[in-house]
Amino acid sequence: MPVSSSATALLPWRLQTPRRRLALACAALVVCAGCVQRRITIRSNPPGALVYVDKYEIGKTPCSVEYIYYGTREIKLVKDGFETLTVLQWIPPPLYEIPPLDFVSENIVPYELRDERTFEYQLVPTRVVPTNQLLGRAENLRQATRLENLAAGPPPPPPPIRNEQLPAGPPLADPVYGAPRHGRGIFAAPQGLQPPGAFGSPNLYQPPQTLPPATYAPPQWLPSPGPLPPRGPQ
Repeated sequence: MPVSSSATALLPWRLQTPRRRLALACAALVVCAGCVQRRITIRSNPPGALVYVDKYEIGKTPCSVEYIYYGTREIKLVKDGFETLTVLQWIPPPLYEIPPLDFVSENIVPYELRDERTFEYQLVPTRVVPTNQLLGRAENLRQATRLENLAAGPPPPPPPIRNEQLPAGPPLADPVYGAPRHGRGIFAAPQGLQPPGAFGSPNLYQPPQTLPPATYAPPQWLPSPGPLPPRGPQ
């Protein structure tokens, strides 16, 4: 739509050039740029089920939650007396959210776009199995396991224990005695003891020596020093 001369005359003189008017229009588009609001509503039959979206609790049905990205969402519904329902729900993007059109809808369109989705799920009541039926299943499983064990036969006996004697090793050599070398060396025989020629030599044992009898001397008493002299004047 062309701008009339009267409208141009109302603008300040600095905004009357085409380039400045274009800049003003771009600024107005940026200020008035819209966005896209994404929202899903989850319903269940019967209502009142606890809803988890991507493992996050959002409330009880019917409930709504906003999101940013399209794709597959994990929706889980939990309610007493009904089986837990887990669904991988695919949320396809609309036409205006496919690149590169999403840039226009997110930044240039001067109003807000709303993308609202509604999903409804049917819950199945929990099946109550009678006690007699559970006991029958357990008994059948026990009988099947017993028959398998009988068909396999007894387990093989363990291998016998072998009693084998280890071969005798070489005889030990006699120890060597000698004088120490520079403070380090092999063991030297003590003084007065001849080094034995082999183990079990009688020279290794010395009889104990008889100590002289002990003598006792009574203590000698010192003479008494007598009474102390009186103290002098202070």
